[in-house]
Amino acid sequence: MKHAGATEIDNVVVELGERVPVEARQYAHDKIAPLSRYAPAPVPFARVRLTRPGPRTIAVQVNLDVNGTSLPAQAEAATFAEAIDEVHDQLHTRLLKMHN
Repeated sequence: MKHAGATEIDNVVVELGERVPVEARQYAHDKIAPLSRYAPAPVPFARVRLTRPGPRTIAVQVNLDVNGTSLPAQAEAATFAEAIDEVHDQLHTRLLKMHN
């Protein structure tokens, strides 16, 4: 199910903690911005925070603003791509459920 509005979130802020690869910024943006396609209402803003809580772990926290409602998600994995993919999947599922 799609929302009739924007196909991408215009304002995606990606914050990188120490020792998080710079390429994680673009990857996170590219995975999170299209999620508005599945939202039941406009998603004007998304905040993504990537940190390295341990030597072999990347943590990602995402908060979407779905028309004034906060929709948070978080995950940890060995790589930034795995962590971002996990959060993307969580948010995708939750956005679809919001239609019901």
